[in-house]
Parts: sequence; C-alpha cells; structure tokens
Amino acid sequence: MHQHSKKRTTMFFLQKSLCFIICLLWFSLGFAGINNPLIINFSKTQYGAANKNWSISEDEHGILYFGNDIGLLEFDGIEWKLNKLPKAEVVRSVYAVSNNEIYTGGYEEFGKWSRQPDGELTYTSLSKELPTDNWQNDDIWRILPQGESIYFQSFSGIFRHHLPTGKTEKITKQENFHFLMQVGSELWIQETHKGLLRLQEGRFTLIPHSELFLGKEVKAVLPYAENQRLVVTSNSGLFIYDGDTFRLLSDAPEWINSNINCAIQKENGHYLLGTILNGVYMIDRQGKIIKHINSDAYMQNNTILFLHEDKYHNTWLALDNGITCIQILPELSCYTDPTGKTGAVYAAALFADKLFIGTNQGLFYISQSDLNNINALPGDLQTIENIKEQIWDLKIIDGKLYCGSNSGLKVIDEQLTVTTPINAQGGVFTILAKEHYLLLGTYASLKIVDTRTQRIILDDIRQPIVNIQIDHLDNVWLEHMNKGVYRCQLSEDMTKIKTSEYYGEDRELPYKLHLFKIGGRVVMLGGNSFYTYNDIGGKVELYEPLKHCLSNLTEIKNVSDIDKNHFYVMGDNVIYRIAHDGSQNHIEDKIDINYNGMSMVNHFERIIALTDSTSLICLDNGFLLCPNNQQQNVISLSTPYIKSFSALSKTGEALHKESEHEAIKIPFTNNTIEIRFATDDVLAHNVSFQYKLEGISEWSEPERINKVTYERLPKGTYTFLLRSIDNLGNCSPTLEYTFTILSPWYQTIWAILGYFIIALLVLRIVWILILRRYRNRHLIKIRLREAKRLSRMNQQLQNQIKEKDAELLSQTSFVIQRNELITQMKDEIEEFYRTHNNKALAPLFHKINMLFNNNLDTEEDWKMFLIKFEEKHTGFFKQLKTLYPQLTANDLKLCACLKLNLDSKAIAALMNISVRAVENSRYRLRKKINIPPNENLNNFFLKL
Repeated sequence: MHQHSKKRTTMFFLQKSLCFIICLLWFSLGFAGINNPLIINFSKTQYGAANKNWSISEDEHGILYFGNDIGLLEFDGIEWKLNKLPKAEVVRSVYAVSNNEIYTGGYEEFGKWSRQPDGELTYTSLSKELPTDNWQNDDIWRILPQGESIYFQSFSGIFRHHLPTGKTEKITKQENFHFLMQVGSELWIQETHKGLLRLQEGRFTLIPHSELFLGKEVKAVLPYAENQRLVVTSNSGLFIYDGDTFRLLSDAPEWINSNINCAIQKENGHYLLGTILNGVYMIDRQGKIIKHINSDAYMQNNTILFLHEDKYHNTWLALDNGITCIQILPELSCYTDPTGKTGAVYAAALFADKLFIGTNQGLFYISQSDLNNINALPGDLQTIENIKEQIWDLKIIDGKLYCGSNSGLKVIDEQLTVTTPINAQGGVFTILAKEHYLLLGTYASLKIVDTRTQRIILDDIRQPIVNIQIDHLDNVWLEHMNKGVYRCQLSEDMTKIKTSEYYGEDRELPYKLHLFKIGGRVVMLGGNSFYTYNDIGGKVELYEPLKHCLSNLTEIKNVSDIDKNHFYVMGDNVIYRIAHDGSQNHIEDKIDINYNGMSMVNHFERIIALTDSTSLICLDNGFLLCPNNQQQNVISLSTPYIKSFSALSKTGEALHKESEHEAIKIPFTNNTIEIRFATDDVLAHNVSFQYKLEGISEWSEPERINKVTYERLPKGTYTFLLRSIDNLGNCSPTLEYTFTILSPWYQTIWAILGYFIIALLVLRIVWILILRRYRNRHLIKIRLREAKRLSRMNQQLQNQIKEKDAELLSQTSFVIQRNELITQMKDEIEEFYRTHNNKALAPLFHKINMLFNNNLDTEEDWKMFLIKFEEKHTGFFKQLKTLYPQLTANDLKLCACLKLNLDSKAIAALMNISVRAVENSRYRLRKKINIPPNENLNNFFLKL
C-alpha cells in the first residue's frame, strides 16, 4: 500500500513537471514573437511650437524636419528648433534634399531653406514671382523630387521648380487633385474625375483601369511584391496593382471605419496605416493586423496626419496634437504604464498559462496572447482581488504559486484560488524551497515552514531578511535588509540553527551586501566589489574573477542569477549578462534601458528569469522582456560632425566659419568660441557626447548636449576633440577640429616694431629731459651764484646808498650848521657894531662882514649838495623837468630840500634865506605844480 502510494505520488509529480515544461516551452515560443515598442510622446511645450504637425522629412544626418502650424520644426535628437517663415506661418509640407537644402510649402507659398555658416536656416521664396491667378486659396500639401525638378502640389495644381535654371512655373491647369505620391521613380496623383495619373516629363497620363478609384480617395501607393503595388484608400480598402489590373486585398472594417489618412511601408516589410479616428495600424502583406497603437496605448492623439520611418527604423507620427515616436528597442519588449496604475514591479512568475506580476499595488496577471498588445499595461492586466498590497516575491513550488507580500504568505492554485497556509506574523520578503521545507525571509526573522504539516518549525535570527541563498556546502546565507549577511548551519530536521555568524563592517566588509549565486557558490556584492566565502580559510574574501570582468563598471546596483552559469549585473540603467564557465567570467551581452525616463526600482533592482530563453526586467512603472541568449551586437557609432563654428567678441558680435574648412584663424577680439555639433546616431541610441580642448581641458563627462563654449581663449593653436558615446560604453571615432586664435594687435610684428620705435622715441625724450634737467640744474646753480653776486652787489649798493645818505645828511647838516653859525656870528657883530658905532672898527666890520658874506655864498655848497643828491636820487630833477618844465632852478632846489623832508627853517638855513621866503617859495611851488591844499608838500615829493 505504501509503495503504491509512493508510485502514485511520483506519477503525479512527473505529470506536473511535464505540464510545467510544456507551459515554459509555450511561453518561450510566445515570447519570441513579441517585440513591443516604446511609445515616446512630444507635446507642444517640449518642442516649442503649435499642436498640429502636418508632415515629416529627414536629411542625410538623420535630422528630422516637421511642418508645423507656425513654422518649420527641426530636431537633432537633443534640441528642438523652430524656424518661422517671413510671411505665412503654417508649413503643410516639407522635403529635405540635404542638411543644407530644405523645401517647404504652406498657404499660397513655397520656397527653399538654406543652411548658413552659423547653422541657422534662411528662407528664400520660390513662389513670390508667380502670377497671383495661379493661386486659388491653395496650400502646398506635398513636395516630391523627380529628375532635376522639385514638384509642389496643391489640391488645384502642381508647380515645378527646375533646379539647373532656377525657373518656377505651374504645369497644370485648374484641376481637382488629391495627394502627389512617390511610386518608385515615378510620381502619381489622383484626379477626382479621372482616376490615377502618372507624371512623365511634365505631362500626366492616365493609368489604365484606375477609374476604379472614382469616388474613392487614394492615400498612398506602396511597394508590394515584385512588380506589384499596394494601393491604400481612405475607407474603401487595400488594393493590389500588378501593372495592369487592380484587385481588392482587404477591406477590414477596423481601419476602414477609422478613415485612413496616410500609409508607409516599414523596412521589415510591414505596413503602417495612419488614421484620422483611431491611431495607427501595423499590418502584414495579407492585411492582417499585427499591432494597433492609439490613445489607449498612451499615444497623445488618435489623428495621424503623416507617417515617417527614419534611417534607424523608428516611426515618427505627425499628429493633430503633438508628435509621437514609436521606437523599437533592441533586444527588448516594452511594457510600461505611464498612468501609474500598475505600480513598480518587484516580482514575476509564469504560472497556469499566465504571466503573474507582483507590484506595490498588488498581484496581477496577463495571458500570453495579450502580451502582444501595446496597451497590455494596465489595459489587459487582471487583478487577484484578494491580494492588493505590496508583493515582494513569487515562486512556483509543487504546482502552486507562492506569494510573499506585505501581509504574509499567500498561495494561489491554478484556479486562482488564494489561501493563507500559515500565519507568518508579518510581511514576507523572500521564499526559498528546500525539499519539504520553505525558508521565509520575513520582516522580523528567518522562518522555516514544513510544507507537510503547514507549521512553522523554526523562527530565529531576529532581523529583517530580504534574501536567502544556500551554497554548495549547505550553508544558509541570509541577507539583512540594511546591513551585512548571516551564515547559518541548520540541523538535519531544520528545527534549529546549529551555528550562525555575522559578516559586516566589523569584518572590514561593506555596510550593505547583496547575495546571489554563481555556479552553486554564494557571492556577495558590496560597494562595487564582489566577495565570496572561502570555506578552507573560513573567511569572506574578494572574488577575483568578477572583479576583473567588471573592472570598468563604476556603479553596480544588484545582481540576479539566470541559471547556474549565467547572471545579470545591473548598473546605472545598463544591464550586463555574464557567463560563468567555472573559473572565468565574461560579458555576453549589454542592455541599455535608459529610454524615455525608464528606470529600475531603486534599492530593489531585480531581473527574473521566466524561462530559459526569456527574463523580465522589473521597472518602477512596468517591465521589460529580454532574451537570455541574445549575443552582443557590435555597435558602430558614426563620427560626430560640426554643425557650426562661431567666434564671439565681448560685445556679442560673432564671426561664423565654415565647419568644413581647415586651419581656421580667429581674430583675438573674437576669442570666445562656440561650437555646435551633432551625430547621426542620436535618435538610434542613447548617445551622449564627450569633448576635449587639447591644452585646456581633459575629456568631459558624457553629456547630452549639442554645443560647447570656451570663453576668452588666449592666443595659440587649439585642437577640439569630439566623440559620441552610448550607455554601453561604445565610442565613435574621434573628430579633430583645429583652429588658431591669432595674437592680439598689440602682440603682432607691426605692434612690436611700433613698440621699438616708441621705445627709441621714449629714450630720446628721456635723454632730452635728462639733458634739460641737468641744464636747468646748471642754470639754477648759475642763477643762484648770480643772485648771490647781485645780492652782494645790492648790499654794496645799499651800503653805498647809506653812505651817500650819510654823506648827504652830514654835508647838509654841516652847511646848515655853518650857515646858522655864520649868520649868528654876523648878527652878533652887526649888533655889536651898531651898539658901539666905532668908526675905527668900521673897516674891520666891513672886512669881517665881507668875509661872512663870502662864506655864506652857497653856490659851491649847492653844487656839492646837488651832486650828492643826484647820486642818491638819480633822475629826480630830470623827472621834475619832464613833468613840470615851468620850474626854476630855485624851485628845483626847494624840491630837493622837500625830497629830503627838511622843514622850512632848515631849508632857510640851507638856502641862506629867511623862513618867510621859504614859506613863500613853498606856496608858489604848490601853485606851479598844482598840489591841493590838503596834501602835504613834503609827502608829495617823498612819493615822487
């Protein structure tokens, strides 16, 4: 009985295992055909123009041009730029011949944009010379080339611009046209009342049997099979044209009712149908719908006005409200939820023909067929109603799905019935099965459950455990939520922990450690280094094989194992798939996930192997599916190119140089350099730029920019180095661009020559000044000596004058005293003679009287006096005679006495006259020289 039961149990497990293998194989085959793209929306606030976009074109560098309601939009993958028309605003159509030549058309206007040396586009109208009667309130809706001409199409006519001659003319009369279409090397157009026309050498010919489309609106004619075309109509279906007849291929109501507006064939052979009402459909050659992308799939608008596939096979949609890019991610199938309803994904598992997703919002599932839908998240997700909480882990054990959640352990069977087998007494981070036991890492401890009895048989290590691994020596490793790890040895019945050891900072290990397994060996990640347990030495040490393999990786977030010999290493938005061959490790593939803001869950980065061939990358707003066996593609990035080179002055004036020219020379006054650049790969890869100016700076960090500025460079020759680099570390060839900052004017050879001449002049002037200084000093010395000599002479003259004054005074005093004495003696003798009247004395009296009179003769005295006076007062008498010629000799004598400030008595004594005579003489003198009575006569002559 026991053997029979054991046999039946074995058969049960074999059946379960077989079913599980079949499910995995089915899912693997299903995943292989899935490649959901990434939808990137650009709103008008992002591109800086109006809502409505009418057309798209691309130049040889991959720069995109959009016809917008208010101008021509230009996008190089980094920067949006709006170019406005001089007159009209709306640009309905655009055709880029090259980066330097773009044609646009709008309302009653079409023309050409030319690229200038500064990188700006300037517009030249080609229609301004056309007669006004050529327009009937028309817009130019299509611009297409053929031969040496460019054709501009409106609904009422077609214009041709002949490139060699520059002549522009209208080649049709008034017609009712639909859209001009490029069909191989031919141009086709639909005329409302005739059918499809072929343009040949400026003339239209009717395509046989195309009358079928009278009353129908043809939107596109696309390549089909060999010598066949696919004719796309607005709402009448798809037709095949074999060169002779037209036959209906499909009239599926999905797109017919949506009103097809435009269509293109993609590089992979599929067709895209842009509709007015319901987004875009992707169909195969049989007309079967492969994908349907509309506003339910996060497109911002359902009205598609134009479709374009760029050189990297991304699809661009010009919308009635914005711009959308449908980007196929290499190796990845994208499932993101911009609404946030799904939440951040932490766990996933394939179970019961469904993909289960554990997020911070609960447990969800989706069928394999729904994974092909663009809006799988959240549109096709189903909720497990009883589990709406944080999910941490999902594991399939014994044909059931075990779920570790915020509230504990849940079990889901194939009928999606949810049970709670045990009370985990808190949240469960991780689940690991070992024989008949479940090891649970919970919020509070390590718990072990016996699945046979559904009882907790061990509750130990009172720490939050987020990960559990068992190594080849049967050591149980426990990862603490925040710090370090534990190594435990369990008893055979799993009820006790025999030994436990903590490894953390006290062992000189990083604070935070993550556990994973490589080839049965437990490895720890911490601080961008890898560690493993050396069971011989009994210690944790660096794991050298991984250290060398990932030496260039600067930031490692986490590691997830795929199988025994493969694992994923998660960096900063880059994932590495590593192969382990026992002793060595090597990188098999690199995956870039840094698209449109996608990122993994911080501190809980995780990749889950769903099958042997497919893994799921957990994101903070969804997930990605990636193959486990994809070999690394060698990505070759193109060399960047210079868009414009500008040299700016301090005042903002700019010199623009042709970027193709070599040996550019820049005046020193324009030594602030601005370089704009781009690369063809920006829209295909997550490309950034690194730049370096030799002699000035080292290589910059990778940046998503398209210009760099160097301010106030000194003179010299510089080499600007530029390269592009993606997130996977692939680099483009380096662009070298050399330019020279010329010397400032004050350092040129002519300036140096001028400096030499000025120096000579300065030396000459200095020499002259020195000579002049010494001469002046010499003159000063001479003048000082002369001044001293003159001072001595003056002193001598003053002394002489004093002597003369003394002599004059002495002589004058002597004469006055003598005359007074003689006069007094004469008076005494005369008095004596009169008193005694002695005639005998008469002769003696007369003789003495004569002697006195002779001695009183002042003529000689006056001559001597006048000589001495003239020596002191030189020119006094000459000045008097000049001023007053009426003066007599006696008047001059009186003036001399007055000049000496003599009083009347002294004057009378000096002149031997009476005082009264002196007074009379003074009076007469006052009258002669007209001196006022109130002025002192002596003072007058003293001033003279």
